[in-house]
Amino acid sequence: MIISGTLKSAAMYLRGWPRMNYNLHTPDLASITKRFPTSPLVAALIASSSLSEEQIEELLHGSDTPTVSSAICVQKAAARILAAKKAGEKVFIGGDYDADGICSTAIMKDTLDKLGIPNGYYIPNRFKEGYGLSASTVEAAAKKGYTLILTVDNGVRAFDAIAKAKKLGLSIIVTDHHEIQDPVPAEIVVHPDYMEPDYTTLSGAGVALQISRTLIGDYAPHTCLAAIAAIADVMPLWKETRRIVKAGMRLLNQNALPSASALLREGSVFDETSLSFQIIPKLNSVGRMNDISNVNTLVPFLLSRNPDTILRYAAQLNQVNEERRNRSRSMSLKAEKMVDEEDFQLIFDESFEEGICGLVAGRIAQETHHPTVILARSGNLYKGSGRSVAGFNLYDFFSDFSELSAFGGHAMAVGLSVPEEQYEPFCRHVKEKMKETSFIYEEPVPEAVLIPSDLITLDHVADLKLLSPYPKEMVPAVFAIQRPVTEHVFRSPKVVKYSFGNDSTGFDGVLYTRKGIPAPESPVFAAGPLSINRWRSLVRVQMDLEAIE
Repeated sequence: MIISGTLKSAAMYLRGWPRMNYNLHTPDLASITKRFPTSPLVAALIASSSLSEEQIEELLHGSDTPTVSSAICVQKAAARILAAKKAGEKVFIGGDYDADGICSTAIMKDTLDKLGIPNGYYIPNRFKEGYGLSASTVEAAAKKGYTLILTVDNGVRAFDAIAKAKKLGLSIIVTDHHEIQDPVPAEIVVHPDYMEPDYTTLSGAGVALQISRTLIGDYAPHTCLAAIAAIADVMPLWKETRRIVKAGMRLLNQNALPSASALLREGSVFDETSLSFQIIPKLNSVGRMNDISNVNTLVPFLLSRNPDTILRYAAQLNQVNEERRNRSRSMSLKAEKMVDEEDFQLIFDESFEEGICGLVAGRIAQETHHPTVILARSGNLYKGSGRSVAGFNLYDFFSDFSELSAFGGHAMAVGLSVPEEQYEPFCRHVKEKMKETSFIYEEPVPEAVLIPSDLITLDHVADLKLLSPYPKEMVPAVFAIQRPVTEHVFRSPKVVKYSFGNDSTGFDGVLYTRKGIPAPESPVFAAGPLSINRWRSLVRVQMDLEAIE
């Protein structure tokens, strides 16, 4: 057991503690609440996290009103767009097929529509055309009379497309947030690197929002779209991105974006969890399922205000997502049977679908604790995705592979392509290099904040919303208690429900049997996140048990 932090009477509090494999934070609540008067559970999480005074102040008193960058690059982009309006130019938007790129495209198109500027957009086919603006798309845009191109959530690496635009006499504005590795030869580049420090965490849609707000002012649906995109791209939830997400959540719950509301399960509210599991996967599913859907149709759906249109498309989108889930389950079952004893799982089958490779790779990596690459055939290429595990940098591993015809990503996830004639050498290279790494997976030690049971009250748990959206730099919002007062235990085939008592109204502990964790009759330790469960007229605090002893 690892103990960090301090707590008055900690020795007494921990006497006889069961030896669980947890990193237990024991915060000094009195100290943090003295400096920053706040709810005790909020204080416990803040005190257990390595945050600066500025970050703590932002968490407790930060604004939920988005601002707008006054950076020169934003001003130049806005001026060029207004010049296009004055000159009667047609503007083309080059988008991207993930949730951030789709939301970025929608923001930019709607902005141009509101300005009365003739415009069109195109999001490339993930599998046939790949990522980003291409030279062929630029050429097609020129033939249709477009004279200004705007990229959204891509462009900083579109050197061939930029060169083609210049050759054809087209102007181009790149708006992107991905890492700039080489100078971008576009006329105007709008990027967080060129903005004030408050804007460094923006997603692609967050960058588009700066141009939108500069041109047409505050518009609630655009803020909603940028909030969805920030969660989808797992952006750091500080500064302007935090303001966008806080405002976006509030506006989404006021039905400011009816299309998103139509995708939300009945009885749910918009928060980070519902966006991550109910909204964003459905947006991403369209780009993954190009054989039965077209990602370009998502833009008018997101912007629609027509209830009939929204309900009809939402139903179709739910069907596409369900088909994606079915294919993913089927492909995962086949891939699981192909897992071997190697430390690196490299799995290919002729029946695999490229758009689902990343999802399956993530599942296999999680189950085997080995870095995993899943490949599908695409013509004379083997194309797919890789997912890693804690402590293994997948991007660095593949950075020197000459067998790859395409490669990109980051430490935990990569996309790659291998020509057919290079496949066998590629497989040998993976096996040989993996032996050289001597990598041994170490299970991450789960973290929890140790608190007295009496702090678990309805008011204190409700106050945890003050930390929303929850930054990934903080400790997980998981609480641990010792020797809870067990008043009743209810057992069923699917769940074990504990009724715990304390100085308040008590709380429930819920353990799902599918987790395979033994459920003692009188536990001496319990850990899990806290929430408020409402069922009919009953309102109770609930701990979703991740550990119990």
